[in-house]
Amino acid sequence: MSASWQLTVDWPSFTDARVFDLAQQMYTGIPHHPNHPPYSFTLTKRHGEVMYPDGVSAAAEMITTGGHVGTHVDGLAHVSRLGKVYGGVDITANQSYAGGVTDVSVHELAPLLAPGHLVDATVALDRALTPADAVGADLFESWFANRARPRPGDVVLVRTGWDEKWADNAAYLGVNSGAPGVDLSGARWLTDHGVVAAGADTIAFEHMPSPALAVHCHLLVDNGVLIMEAMNLAALSAAQVWDFFFIATPLSIRGGTGSPIRPLAVAPQTTAPEPAR
Repeated sequence: MSASWQLTVDWPSFTDARVFDLAQQMYTGIPHHPNHPPYSFTLTKRHGEVMYPDGVSAAAEMITTGGHVGTHVDGLAHVSRLGKVYGGVDITANQSYAGGVTDVSVHELAPLLAPGHLVDATVALDRALTPADAVGADLFESWFANRARPRPGDVVLVRTGWDEKWADNAAYLGVNSGAPGVDLSGARWLTDHGVVAAGADTIAFEHMPSPALAVHCHLLVDNGVLIMEAMNLAALSAAQVWDFFFIATPLSIRGGTGSPIRPLAVAPQTTAPEPAR
């Protein structure tokens, strides 16, 4: 059965637009959290192996990946507390290896079409972040003091500068060192403002280490707010595009807890950059 949604969306009125691709490229060797399998790729047919008339040939590939590898969205079935996910659903009674999760599966998620806001913590703090840095409510308040604040239904993306470490697996993952990210005060600030989804350029979104996944629990389990991870926000920040129209949708993976996405930010071509600080 195909899914359909009825969404109320304030579609952008501008016609001359810039579109920013917010996904990291997928290739063999990309960073992946130790809890998830690696991405792999191989051609299954090379040109010249199977020939059609008139010298025509076709190539094809096979990819394998986890639902939480590369730029992806965490669905509502990804994290549970005491066996329950968002809405109080007992997820442990509704799961199997072959069938996945039968409730709040990622294939049920509606596409994300919403006003978006970028918060660049490196700009806010005027320095590179370290693993000790948490993005909390104070930073959000400072960032939005002179900018349009997110409204209910919006999306907020957080850049820590970790997207520049994508090619260095150990530095990007921060398994031993930790990584910057949103802390619980920041997560509460986001839900207080009614966001429907939040994303970051790190592998885990929240400030790591976080043994009990407090931010994931607050957003996914308590409030039904989707989390996007491993985003590439560098170009959007370089263009100083802080507000935009956001588009992303998961693959229709029945029973899935997460899905690769290719998120886009659409902004007016005439957006003027802010003065240098």
